[in-house]
Amino acid sequence: MLKILGGEFRRRQLGEPPDRIRSRPMPARVKESIFNLLRGWFDDARVLDLFAGIGTVGLEAVSRGATDVVMVERDKEIHSILEWNIRELGCGDRCRAVKADALGPSSLAQAPRPVDVAFMDPPYAIMQEEKMVTAVLAQLERLESVMADKSWLVLRTPMPLTLEQRTITCYSGPEVHEYGEDMFVYLYYLDRTANGDEDERPTDDG
Repeated sequence: MLKILGGEFRRRQLGEPPDRIRSRPMPARVKESIFNLLRGWFDDARVLDLFAGIGTVGLEAVSRGATDVVMVERDKEIHSILEWNIRELGCGDRCRAVKADALGPSSLAQAPRPVDVAFMDPPYAIMQEEKMVTAVLAQLERLESVMADKSWLVLRTPMPLTLEQRTITCYSGPEVHEYGEDMFVYLYYLDRTANGDEDERPTDDG
């Protein structure tokens, strides 16, 4: 049973497909950890959720204060469930589901501007193919064009990235969080205004 963990819609259940593997939901403990790390960044935020699935992450962001959330999902059935979840929560004025390829140009073209927090949670099967890993990392690079001057990029993968792979031009980090043997979360911070006087990187409360 998938639920919203915090904020306005706390404990509200989300619709999901019979085969949960298809929607690739982020485990509750991992989601809670990420949102704790980025606490305060979702108030009136613009959020882009790529490979959104049924909205586990994007709708959590809405519940915690985000006011413009775009969730991109290509699978027709999963996208329909995502739209149903938005209707059930009654938050269509703050978010929308886009049926598109998360690695394509349309996902960036329809992103809220500018993006304060971007999530990328590609299917694990994709991350097993070297050429697809390259495509995911290339899209992360392109995301910089729609990001706010101070913003966060969150990537979840089933395996550790090499030093070369994890380095993204213009971003500091990543800060790496490991959850078991097959789940890694990379937090990247973009600050075009950086002058060396402050550090807004998160600290884990848990």
